[in-house]
Amino acid sequence: MNATDLLAEITRAFEGESHPGELNIVYSNTSDDPEVIQIRESFKTHTWQTIPDAILQYEQGGYIFLSNQGLRYYLPAYMSYVIREYREADSIPDGLVFIMELPTEVDILLSALREREFSAFPLPFPVAAKSEYDYFQRCLRDLNESVHRFINRWQHFSPAQGRALLHFLEYQRDEHGEDYLFNEPAIAIERYWFQFA
Repeated sequence: MNATDLLAEITRAFEGESHPGELNIVYSNTSDDPEVIQIRESFKTHTWQTIPDAILQYEQGGYIFLSNQGLRYYLPAYMSYVIREYREADSIPDGLVFIMELPTEVDILLSALREREFSAFPLPFPVAAKSEYDYFQRCLRDLNESVHRFINRWQHFSPAQGRALLHFLEYQRDEHGEDYLFNEPAIAIERYWFQFA
């Protein structure tokens, strides 16, 4: 996918997302952390479509302080900036890929699922699971706290938004893969985002 098509897909996937409101932009409005306060104040008057690149550049790690609603709303601004201005985005591409990478604990689960896939006698899904996707989501919820935080952060994205995030990772892998020492975009896809293909 080329940059123009990816930017258009991100716009379509996120254009209906509602602004979280000033009190829901950051993870805590009671925090006295100056970074949290600054991000809320810098972002609150901007839509994700109109936030200036200069703010995103200045707040390179700002996405880690956003609430779940704030991330869902402002993430497309960060992704679009990375696609348009990759070199100027500095540490943003690495940071976005990092937060989109399911923690390594899930590798155990993925290994078990692969083993089951190639088993001569595959185990049936539990009665409560409607599909492999549903079963996979249930297994993930049972893993440790870091995985719980990851799932909590990303489970509210719509399927169209999930596809846009997958395509963003594929774009990073294909266009800038040499900048990632351990092929992190591909790992993020393999651990979680593949399900949106």
